[in-house]
Amino acid sequence: MAEFTLRQLEYFVAVLDHGSLTKAASESNISQAAASMAIAQLEKSLGLDLLIRTRAKRVEPTAAGIELGLRARRILRETADLRGGALLGSHEEMRGRVSIGCMVAISPRVIPELIGYFAEKWPEVELDFVEGAAEDLQKAVGEGELDLAFVYSLQVVAGVDVVKVVESRPQFMLAAGHPLAGSASLSFADLADEDVILFNVPPSAERVTAMYLAAGIEPRVRWKSVVAQTIRGVVASGRAISVTHAWPGVAPVYADAKVALVPIKDELPESWLVAAVPPGIKRARRVDEVIGAAIHLAG
Repeated sequence: MAEFTLRQLEYFVAVLDHGSLTKAASESNISQAAASMAIAQLEKSLGLDLLIRTRAKRVEPTAAGIELGLRARRILRETADLRGGALLGSHEEMRGRVSIGCMVAISPRVIPELIGYFAEKWPEVELDFVEGAAEDLQKAVGEGELDLAFVYSLQVVAGVDVVKVVESRPQFMLAAGHPLAGSASLSFADLADEDVILFNVPPSAERVTAMYLAAGIEPRVRWKSVVAQTIRGVVASGRAISVTHAWPGVAPVYADAKVALVPIKDELPESWLVAAVPPGIKRARRVDEVIGAAIHLAG
């Protein structure tokens, strides 16, 4: 049976994180020789080559190394929970860190509320967050780098499980003074002649374009932006319209008196804000509390 230590796994994960034995050793406060020996012993124990050196003098994982890295992160995370007293009772589980990923378009509506909620109810839980594109965040969840990631269901990729948070239906965003701003609903055909500004963090723009095309309309995409307030400003000026997601209990942070949200009457696929979580493992209570808080705050 293969024998290895948690310390060897820690050093191995450090190498994956830094792409260098030298940097990993420095961050782990050990010598490079000690780090190299630990990795060599780990490879010997498993009978596998875990790392290869590139021409750029970086260290990259082999296929076996990638798989071990995924499992090692989970083992180390579970070990940290045990050391933190997770077996002492449910209240004791509500301390420690939760690493959250959040799509850039979602973050302003989720992260501030969660931070406030936990600061008041569970002050011993530390919330860390990373913003990014849906696919990148879910990859980090699958590799054990994040505890969960908030994404839209239409952007879920293989390798994660999902928990529904709140139904999310796309709506048109128009200038408040637009002639159709007071409509009960509108179709893509109704706005076919309007210039459009899209949120340009993949795959948001691609999804909206696909909605237009499914309705038989070629969108007149005039601009794209990665900043929500820029989109709001352009729409408020009356120079373009946009499409945004709306949740029952939370309006987009950039929605105000200068813009109006109008439901889309075209048939659209069901869409939810979901929490992407690592597949097939029991989650710590504090992670489930983050998801539960998001459900409460967004509903």
